[in-house]
Amino acid sequence: MVVQAVKNKDNPEFMTSYEKIKYLGHFAVKAFLIAVFVFFFLLLIFFVCYFGDLLYNTKVGNNKLPLFGAYVIVSPSMVPTIKINDAIVVKRVKDNNLEIGDIITFSSSDPNYTGLTVTHRIVGKQISQTGDYVYRTKGDNNYLEDSALVKGNDVYGKVIFKIPKLGYIQKFLSTPFGFVFSIIIPILIAVVCNIGRVMISSQKEELEII
Repeated sequence: MVVQAVKNKDNPEFMTSYEKIKYLGHFAVKAFLIAVFVFFFLLLIFFVCYFGDLLYNTKVGNNKLPLFGAYVIVSPSMVPTIKINDAIVVKRVKDNNLEIGDIITFSSSDPNYTGLTVTHRIVGKQISQTGDYVYRTKGDNNYLEDSALVKGNDVYGKVIFKIPKLGYIQKFLSTPFGFVFSIIIPILIAVVCNIGRVMISSQKEELEII
């Protein structure tokens, strides 16, 4: 009977329907927890780099923008490259490292959008009379280039990657129901994990008795 139990554990072909469901459930929970762990590990690295850079620049008196920034796109100007409700992460880059073709996020000086945060592609680069770089930008989905040049000091950073549709999650979590949901889910995960541990412990005890 012990040999049969080992077969049921290692070979899904010999499992009963209940055992298969339990096996798949354990696998799904494990995979989900690994994904959550990786996500939070990467998030931890992100925050360590962000706050480490912030503390260093504050200590030495550098008035620099944050090393990283995150934004949610609310207009279709960069479709299909970046769509509405996609989230983007930008990294601070020196002016001389920005090139034509890069997508940047900046504070617009366009009379129609003064002060708004815009994400567009660099289509031109030149040096101003003061010796600083300025950029001509354009949305991939726009027919015309932006009317105002972008100064290097107005650039928040270069887009390094996007997360499709993350804006929907942000909107959902900003609602009262979404806030409650964000609290309940971790609790449910903890309960499921504890139930899984109890079931595994019970199974081991049954095998020892057999």
